[in-house]
Amino acid sequence: MWRRGLTRAVLCLAILRAAELAAEDWPRFRGINGSGVSASTGIPSDLGPETHRLWSVEAGAGSSSPVIAQGKVFLSAADGNQRRLRCLDAQTGQQLWEQSLEKVRDENASSPNGPATCTPAVEQDLVVVLFPDTALACFTASGQLRWRADIGPFHSMHGIAASPIIVEGKVIVQADQIQGSYLAAFDLQSGERLWQVERTDGVTGAYSTPSVISVPGQTPWIVATGPQGLCAYDVHRGATICSVPGVANAPVTVPVVAGTTAYLCEPPGEGEPMDKYANAFDADKDGRLALEEVSRSVPFLRLLTGIDQRYGNGDRVVDESEWKAAFDSMVGKGGLLAIELSAADAAETPRVQWSYTKSVPYVASPVCHDGVLYLVDDGGIFMSVDAADGSVLKRGRLKQGGRQFYASPVIADGKVFVVDTDGRLTVLQAGGADWQELSSTELGEPVFATPAICDGRLFVRTESKLYCFGAPHAP
Repeated sequence: MWRRGLTRAVLCLAILRAAELAAEDWPRFRGINGSGVSASTGIPSDLGPETHRLWSVEAGAGSSSPVIAQGKVFLSAADGNQRRLRCLDAQTGQQLWEQSLEKVRDENASSPNGPATCTPAVEQDLVVVLFPDTALACFTASGQLRWRADIGPFHSMHGIAASPIIVEGKVIVQADQIQGSYLAAFDLQSGERLWQVERTDGVTGAYSTPSVISVPGQTPWIVATGPQGLCAYDVHRGATICSVPGVANAPVTVPVVAGTTAYLCEPPGEGEPMDKYANAFDADKDGRLALEEVSRSVPFLRLLTGIDQRYGNGDRVVDESEWKAAFDSMVGKGGLLAIELSAADAAETPRVQWSYTKSVPYVASPVCHDGVLYLVDDGGIFMSVDAADGSVLKRGRLKQGGRQFYASPVIADGKVFVVDTDGRLTVLQAGGADWQELSSTELGEPVFATPAICDGRLFVRTESKLYCFGAPHAP
């Protein structure tokens, strides 16, 4: 019992420290280290298009999230062949500047993924943005182009969705694909590529943004989950510090770090019947899928090409046995897991502390607060889980339900904010086994971007607008 209490205390201290840092800025996807936690206070529990709305502006096309630093909001968007980065005043929504880059090639993306899906990252008065069909680019806080790195083309099934992060003066890009997966570091000041390491290619690729873990006496580690497992990398050299195979397949969620524990979330892998796709693609009805038969679908062509090359005989035709071999490799992996990394090294596989293998979210990442994990799944299922041992504290359906959840929950001032793809924003009171729903409102259009929190304000990007909610007296 005392060990469980100690673990919970360590988790709380780590999360509180992250929250202290987040009080001023929300500098990357899901805030400080992707935690989704802010120390902001005073955000009202009743929010809506006409309730506690401080301002709203046109957002442009895209599903990236806003980031906030030093009183400025940065937001990416796509407009025809132009890829735009906008800077707004966080207090008023007034545009301070806008810069654009021109698209250089076509990149496949499955909706709602698109050219402006990757969330920017900001540090040291520099903001970095990744447009997969254009470039990785860095601008100053005043809007001057500092550098651009031409990366790609990519070979992803659904398009690159992982956002860049900034660690120790390095821009980290995770590109998990069907072919050619890698993790790369670029110098924040110059854009020079410092290192690049290969990663495992997946059956369907992967779409997770990395996090960082700080182990006492060590330099920060990059924690990346992707096809077949989790890996920790040395931020300065890219060397693999440790890996945990067999715990992931095609993750979308961020590895949530609390203390020296990483929490992974992905629905457990299941077999996928090949005949499910026969009517759409098997033109000659021979029970096999030739690459030529699926050429009109870029995602499916890439899927079958990968299966043919890694699980088949390279004859450009995938039969049922090859298909089964590919998808059987995903069975049993995934779930909600806690992995302790404190004593990990290349000679020892880190320990999985616990796992929960029932239904968990695919896209929306968990958020960890006061030793409790909060998750929201399609259909409006909201769940709290003890971060120390994986026991379910409370599971229930939101009063208004919910269709799908692409936006991850975020927390501030003891409140959890969730929004579904239909644009229903729900506010809950966190409380472990006693969480309660406080309010729910319609924003009037779809939402795919995770909200941001800064200085007592909640920023929500809908299909066409960026809303800023808060009390009028918020600083």
